[in-house]
Amino acid sequence: MSGHTPEDPITLEVRRLQRPMAGRRLLSWLLFLAGGLVFLVAPLLASLHGGDAAALRDLPVLGAMFADAAVQDEARTLGRRPDPHATPDFAKGDAAGSYQLADLSNYQAAAPTLMALDRWWNPGPLASAHQPWANDCRVCHSAGFAQVKDADCLSCHKAVSDHVDRKVVHDARLDVRCATCHLDHQGAFALAEQNKHAAGRDCADCHGDIKKSFAKTETQNVRDFADEHPNFRVQIAQSGEPGAGVRELRRVRLPAKGQLTEPSNLKFPHDVHVAKKGISSPEGKVVMKCANCHEPDANGVDYKPVNMKDHCQSCHALKMEPNLSNREVPHGSVTEVLSTLAEFYSFVGSSGSVPRGPEPLTKTIAIQRPGEPDRAPQSFVRTGGSAQGRASAAAVELFEKTSCVICHEVSRVAGPGKAGTPGRDLPQWKIAAIAPTHVWMPKSPFSHAAHTSAKCESCHAATESKKSSDVLMPAIDGCRDCHAGAKPVADKIVSNCSLCHGFHIPVAKPEASPAKPLQKVAAAAAGARP
Repeated sequence: MSGHTPEDPITLEVRRLQRPMAGRRLLSWLLFLAGGLVFLVAPLLASLHGGDAAALRDLPVLGAMFADAAVQDEARTLGRRPDPHATPDFAKGDAAGSYQLADLSNYQAAAPTLMALDRWWNPGPLASAHQPWANDCRVCHSAGFAQVKDADCLSCHKAVSDHVDRKVVHDARLDVRCATCHLDHQGAFALAEQNKHAAGRDCADCHGDIKKSFAKTETQNVRDFADEHPNFRVQIAQSGEPGAGVRELRRVRLPAKGQLTEPSNLKFPHDVHVAKKGISSPEGKVVMKCANCHEPDANGVDYKPVNMKDHCQSCHALKMEPNLSNREVPHGSVTEVLSTLAEFYSFVGSSGSVPRGPEPLTKTIAIQRPGEPDRAPQSFVRTGGSAQGRASAAAVELFEKTSCVICHEVSRVAGPGKAGTPGRDLPQWKIAAIAPTHVWMPKSPFSHAAHTSAKCESCHAATESKKSSDVLMPAIDGCRDCHAGAKPVADKIVSNCSLCHGFHIPVAKPEASPAKPLQKVAAAAAGARP
């Protein structure tokens, strides 16, 4: 060194520091081996034996150290499941709406290996739906040592749609990874719990002032169900002239006062059918309930469509010659009804007898206009004239007096019927198309199965409805009788956004028109699937 002799103190100190430290290499190897033992060998052995206490006892060194711990760990974790009584579903946050999933570790299954030693490379058990791929990380992690990409999720979840249609509106706040909200490796039950309780104040971040994000939206501002939520919007058929056919559906907000109506082209007074005094039937007076016509579907979530055969025809029979036969015209098109009548009276005229059947005659309810005297059902077999004249008179009776007109909007039309049919030369009518069966609240997955303890009339004012055009959907005030907002309220259900709404809103697709009977027959004859 320049300016210093070999014997200077500073030169001696520098040389001392440059000399290898005694035992430094040995210490490095000891630290390396210890790290390998703790972070590689021990987790590997634990993973291979999977927490089997008996197998762990046979391991050299580690067996004696961890055998007792393994037995205790196995007893503690055996059959562990989330305990809703021990840990609440929600933990209150500082701001309104910030109710998030409580301690997530409560839903996290215990480590599958002794003392969770394999957690250095195994972040935790997968959700139950992802268990088939638990041993193949590449199914979700397409890139090594990297987070799961959205493309990896969408490779399986192809039907998942955006929150809003990006062609209509785009908000940068929606550009988040799937794993931002859906965290796996938290146990078999945690992912489902996250999905149920994910929505909170994040929804209000956009919907609290939705016009600011999207000025053209029909959605109103929403912050909390208890006091900052507009009345519901229900889906109804568009208004149109009677007989205009199937109309487009649109969503309309329930009014604060008054009754929302939908042009159904049906005549059905709910109040008459569910009256406490009962209603006439072939078996006498019966007191009907909502369940007589509204049957839950297989899942109990919604209800099956009401149809003539199963719910109406036992009282509203479509008999021709009810004094002589139980035979009825089909509940179908005008052409089918007229053709049935023409064939029936043609057969009676040629054979001189009425096709009755072996069963005894069933009673038919005669519906009279108010003030009209009771009269027995008319018989056209015993009147004079031709078969066509009898069929015409019977058609007028059915369409305009006793059957069709009771429930439908019926109008007489000029001209002949469909060419080539038996009823072509009879009088013709037009039945106004009824509103299509549809979902009332497509943006809310409401479950009737979750509300079986409530009576139908507590939500639907059927006993007061005199017209089938009345939309009997409950307003928000009725729901607030039982449901609070995000803040707990005594005797009410805490209700955040995710209780009634989903985040990934599916894009509505037009339903395929069903094939007509003749088309189905032609397809079957050609060897194709109808």
